[in-house]
Amino acid sequence: MAEKPIGPGTVLAGRFRLEDLLHENSGAKFWRASDLTLARNVAVHVVGADDPRSGALLAAARASATVADGHILRVLDAAQEQGAAFVVNEWGSGMSLDRMLADGPLSPRRAAWVVKEVADALTTAHRSGVAHGRLVPENVMVSEAGAVKLIGFVVDGVLNGRGNGAGATDRGFGDLRADVTNLASVLYAALVGKWPGTEHSSVPPAPCEHGHPLRPRQVRAGIPRPLDAICDQVLHPDQPHRNLVPIETAHEVCAALADFLGDPGAANVGDHEHTMVLGPVQRSAEEPSSRVQPVDEPTARVPPVEEPTMRVAPVDEPTAQALPVEEPTAPQQEPAPTDDPEATQAGSPVFSDEGGTVGWLTSAESFGQGDGERRPAPPPPPPLPEPEPKPLFAPDPPGGWRRRTWEDTPDAHRRADPGPATTGGPGTGSLPPVWGPDAHQPPPDDDGWDEAQKAGRGWLRLGAVIVGALLLIFAVVIAFNLGRGGPGGASSGQPSASGSARSSNHPGQVLSIVGVRDFDPEGNPPEENPQMAPLAVDGDPTTAWQTMTYYGNPKLGGLKSGVGLIVDLGQQHHVARVDLTLVGQPTSLELYSAGSSDTAPTSLKGLDKVATAKNAGTHVVLKLAHPVTTEYLVVWLTSLPPAPGGYQGKIAEVQVRS
Repeated sequence: MAEKPIGPGTVLAGRFRLEDLLHENSGAKFWRASDLTLARNVAVHVVGADDPRSGALLAAARASATVADGHILRVLDAAQEQGAAFVVNEWGSGMSLDRMLADGPLSPRRAAWVVKEVADALTTAHRSGVAHGRLVPENVMVSEAGAVKLIGFVVDGVLNGRGNGAGATDRGFGDLRADVTNLASVLYAALVGKWPGTEHSSVPPAPCEHGHPLRPRQVRAGIPRPLDAICDQVLHPDQPHRNLVPIETAHEVCAALADFLGDPGAANVGDHEHTMVLGPVQRSAEEPSSRVQPVDEPTARVPPVEEPTMRVAPVDEPTAQALPVEEPTAPQQEPAPTDDPEATQAGSPVFSDEGGTVGWLTSAESFGQGDGERRPAPPPPPPLPEPEPKPLFAPDPPGGWRRRTWEDTPDAHRRADPGPATTGGPGTGSLPPVWGPDAHQPPPDDDGWDEAQKAGRGWLRLGAVIVGALLLIFAVVIAFNLGRGGPGGASSGQPSASGSARSSNHPGQVLSIVGVRDFDPEGNPPEENPQMAPLAVDGDPTTAWQTMTYYGNPKLGGLKSGVGLIVDLGQQHHVARVDLTLVGQPTSLELYSAGSSDTAPTSLKGLDKVATAKNAGTHVVLKLAHPVTTEYLVVWLTSLPPAPGGYQGKIAEVQVRS
């Protein structure tokens, strides 16, 4: 009797009912199914029982089930029945990396964090001798809870022709080295939006030279050197990498990314032992020279690695900081025990120009001593903070891909809404409002802003008291003079001896503003909530134009020099003062004039800075020391006040006076 065809409504294993066919590739079908027992969605891969991949599919499912890691969508069941072999996995709700990159590369910190999470999962898997098999952006997902998940673990590689079961042995499953190469390729793609790997992906291919992909820094400006060095080392292992610690395993990639993110604890994945390094990099006697080989004992499947602080050494050319490290000619004896904690240091590190450690000098080398009395080496200084890059494009928004449109735009949530279940699968959902390395903690401050801000608040309070006292004294003096002036005095509004029709302290005439637009020349695209710009001149201080939310520090996360508004006066006017109503504090800003130009500016080049305000409050009066005649003014925000989850500037009202 012929087997009943597999289709919608078919129940597998007595509990998984097939609902929607999401994808089909060379006879392998991917379904969304319902778990009738637990009332939840599950993912089901199905091939015919006579398909050459059926045996390998079940072997892949068994291999995947041996890896217990929260980043991997678990295998729930696998069997062969009704003329088909099938594997049931958890259903993933979120957005895959390839869909994120369709709107542009990630910020360096987010890219490093995503790939570090993937490397963490692969470290666990490789310790069991199991490889993913097909690590591409489509199989990396950020869930709706903000966690990184791996899709198609082991199974996807088998279904796409990466083996027919021959890779499955009692010691492992798949090519671990290929996983590490693809891991660096995913980092490359996240940084520049181009795919350098050999596996097929919807992400556009990376530009190549002489058959090799260009380094990330050659493709996109502002890529930090440590991340560029990781990609270059793994993707170009046959090229020399002077003064760099080798990166050959997923654990080593994880440790290097943890160093970059300032998370050294994450580098100790798996509690592996480390080898002390003196001079040029050395490996332990048990460690293989180049490849990771799975073995029977779980504790030996991943070779020992170096100290996490020595992973990143991003040096492209010799500099004054990147000192060459000489190999010791003879073993150095340990110094005698002492009560001085500094005397126990084995040596001092050598740092590169990017803050990474390129090696260690012995105590004698670090002090230039010969055979004389040997002094203890000082403790190693803390690693230098990695400065935030300043790429020539806008930062990644925390809320996914909704920043470019206003709330009433019809396609505002096009990417956030995956549509009917029949058009997507795991990784076609939405992102959480806040995700990434800084989602569950206050925004990090690489420039010590928080401490400076706390210390500065005391001075601000003292300054406010002093200013208040001066204003009070000034008001008393003015009131006294007004009382003495009487009718016909200078305050009566009559012309004074100089011929002026008003007092010199009286504000000038309010000028009409015919238009206002957002000004974001360093963004990509060069816009920042353009639909909200008219709210800054609508006469209602309860409405405001606002910037995006930036992370890292108030200076727009270190990504731009500023952002603001262009104010159009319609024609040339004499301008002596600009009054601003802001939301939140403190805000630092600058005022620029376009001079005699009759066209709106497209950059700050050629503009004249006519006024500034540092750490201003909600009401700002910008008095021009030398009034100008102009048609266009630029209000340029350079430092933003704190906002939920980061920093955001808001301009509620702009008023220009002659």
